Amino acid sequence: MQTRLARLPGWTVLALWSAAVLLPLYILVVSCFKTTAEIYENRLGLPQSWSLDNFTNAWTRADLGQNFINSLIVTGGAVVLTIVVSALAAYPLSRYKLGWNGIMLGLFLSGIMLPIRLASVELFTLMRNLDLLDSLTGLILVYSAIRIPFAVFIFANFMRVLPSELDEAARMDGAGETRILFQIILPMVKPAVSIVAIFTAIAVWNDFFFPLIFIFDDRYKTVPLAISVFVGQFRTDWGLVFASLAISMAPILIMYCSLARQIREGVGAGGGMK
Repeated sequence: MQTRLARLPGWTVLALWSAAVLLPLYILVVSCFKTTAEIYENRLGLPQSWSLDNFTNAWTRADLGQNFINSLIVTGGAVVLTIVVSALAAYPLSRYKLGWNGIMLGLFLSGIMLPIRLASVELFTLMRNLDLLDSLTGLILVYSAIRIPFAVFIFANFMRVLPSELDEAARMDGAGETRILFQIILPMVKPAVSIVAIFTAIAVWNDFFFPLIFIFDDRYKTVPLAISVFVGQFRTDWGLVFASLAISMAPILIMYCSLARQIREGVGAGGGMK
């Protein structure tokens, strides 16, 4: 009984946190099947009829098919580019004893702390001069540049704890540095790759700010930008908004479920790092 009472505060906090997380998800799910009038009438109640009209209307009216392709291209490109560039940067910082390692890691950490949105005007000017406005390539480069500092920090911490004998044995067998990194080091830090991939994908997929200021052509809009068509100045169709939000959540949920085990292993390994 004493053990159970000692655990009661922790379980209470977990229960409150679970309620705070599950309540918005419940509202999202039930609202997908309601009309706007039903949502205003009873936000927590079940819909009168379980119809898929909101999903079909949201898909067609917002042209989510093309927007999904755009978001997949931008998100996938940003994830791949971030992983490759960050791994190339973290490898020498973590595996070689260089006098400026601490300074370089400090610079990368400063990139995490500084909000990039403060430089939106300068970034817009740079994108215009490089002729990257209204292009998916421009979005990929911007998102990769934003996520690289965080990814380098994660990769460097994971690579630092690997034994140096791995590199030495590979070099004795004639392997070059690129081969050592991509065929030996990265496979051993799969949890770090999964963490970088899921955090980058979530940040890129859900971002509304940069597509809003860099994309003007409807052909290149991403999913968050397309969903905004349902939000008007005088009227908002909340049923379509919730349905489109549920549709947009599906790829990230699938990705997280496929990488959940690697992420858990990464969190556990990260907790034991010195």
